[in-house]
Amino acid sequence: MFANIVVLVIVLALAILFGWLTYRAVRAKALWVKIVGGLLGGIATLLFAAVTVIFAKGMFDLYRTYPVAAVNVTIEGTPEQIARGEHLAGFLCASCHSLSGELPLTGGKNLSEDSGLPLGDVYPPNITPGGKLKELQDADVFRIIRTGVRPNGQLTAMGFFPLRALSDDDAKAIIAYLRRAPAVENVRPSMNASPLLVAFVGLGFISAPGADKPIQPVTAPPKAVTVEYGKYVADFGDCRGCHGEKLDGNAPPPAPPGASNLTVIVPKWSKDDFFKTMRTGIDPTGHQVQPPMPWQTIGKLDDVELEALYLYLHSLEPITPNK
Repeated sequence: MFANIVVLVIVLALAILFGWLTYRAVRAKALWVKIVGGLLGGIATLLFAAVTVIFAKGMFDLYRTYPVAAVNVTIEGTPEQIARGEHLAGFLCASCHSLSGELPLTGGKNLSEDSGLPLGDVYPPNITPGGKLKELQDADVFRIIRTGVRPNGQLTAMGFFPLRALSDDDAKAIIAYLRRAPAVENVRPSMNASPLLVAFVGLGFISAPGADKPIQPVTAPPKAVTVEYGKYVADFGDCRGCHGEKLDGNAPPPAPPGASNLTVIVPKWSKDDFFKTMRTGIDPTGHQVQPPMPWQTIGKLDDVELEALYLYLHSLEPITPNK
């Protein structure tokens, strides 16, 4: 945070300096100094003033205190609920909260590496009972899953990846599993946003969409091979985070560039093609699916979830670049 304060002070000072130089230029006696100095100085002043506003907004959104949404959670902890939670944790959580991409969730690598951008230190923490999980109540964990906000109102990195589409029952199942997972002691670095990440937040490229909103109940469709359940899988799996709101491959930074247009590609595949691609990483043309496409993670979906996702993607109207 200190480094970002320094950057903010510097850009503010530059805005003031160029503003002063512009003032001096327009008051000069020489006409060419008035015109050239006033024009260049004015442009520089406006540029650094805009950067100051954007950066200040980014810092405010990152470091301010958010409302701590009221939530009442009861975890039954039945064997079925724990099993469902383990399955979902392996799919939703392990890709970030584990170096191996597998359970247990002992903490992950710096997410800046996947973006290919210097976003700072964004390390998913250890969320086994040996980490900070033991300091949180069930309601606190539920709130972090949905909003990314800690009990003290501070924003966590989960605020940028909230599972707001995950049903209440599935969120509770994850908590049931986390409480009973093996405890592993492992400390990951705290989040330290780089100036670029602050700027992205200020520009709105990265946001915490649910951090200041109340938590609304979410109910999943019945688990079945249906378009409706497939959409639910696509929503809680955050396919749009990389492939864009319309799943046409157009997503703003810091989403990885080059994401496929799922509305065009997947409808050309058979169900067997889709299953093989998601389970082996080899597409129907024989090519290896390249990172950062997390086919290993998607392949952890069970047959019902994967076929429902396939049906949903097939139901979408193809979106071509000229539309």
